[in-house]
Amino acid sequence: MNNATGKRLLALVRGADHAHPGEEEANRRLFAGLAPDPDRRILDAGCGGGGTAVWVQEHGYGTVTGMEIDADTVLLARERHPEVAVVEGDLQTAAGVLAGPFDLVYAMTALHAAPDQPAVFAQLGALAAPGAELRLLEYSDPHGRFAAATRGHPSWMRWRPLVPSALSGTLAAAGRSLVELQDLGPELTRWYEDLCLRIVAKQELIEREFGADWYESVAAEYNGILGSVRRGDLGGVVVHAVVHPPAV
Repeated sequence: MNNATGKRLLALVRGADHAHPGEEEANRRLFAGLAPDPDRRILDAGCGGGGTAVWVQEHGYGTVTGMEIDADTVLLARERHPEVAVVEGDLQTAAGVLAGPFDLVYAMTALHAAPDQPAVFAQLGALAAPGAELRLLEYSDPHGRFAAATRGHPSWMRWRPLVPSALSGTLAAAGRSLVELQDLGPELTRWYEDLCLRIVAKQELIEREFGADWYESVAAEYNGILGSVRRGDLGGVVVHAVVHPPAV
């Protein structure tokens, strides 16, 4: 669903411009403990249709700039949410496009789609102010078997879920310290079970607005994800990290 049509379809199913599992419950989980600050400069890395960026601003956490790689999705976000600045660009080269620094960088299930995750972490680190937070809600490979379990499946070809055991080293190489890692396994199962039920409940509406092929595609994709989550091949994590302050 990594295109504007897919984002519109998911917004129809979810009832808001969120493409990530858990929607507003996930937002609350990711931003738990963060004090409102209207002066905070925030980057939404892989903002999709802009729904989370609007939610973050409406809750007073700061002013959000979103970055999205798909040009049509950028136009969708700008059309629906003109109160958020959305920049077209690849997270793997973000520092060459965006003007930092940012006090908080977050991403909602965006990094697993990046072919070069170390480059993304390095770019986001370059855009962050000293001591800035990184908050991620992301897919994980909890048992190291995701690639083998999904080999040959076209929908999974570009997925690179985070490996929890390697995350400290990955973040350290990008100048960040891991502060907290929370497992989302039970929540992810519940979120996808609920989403699959909602897709079925809205079959007629989806087919009327997008066509039967799109309904079959979205139903198959998310039932496939649910199956992978139930088997334990795919998990979820919330990550809190901070940028190392400069040496003195």
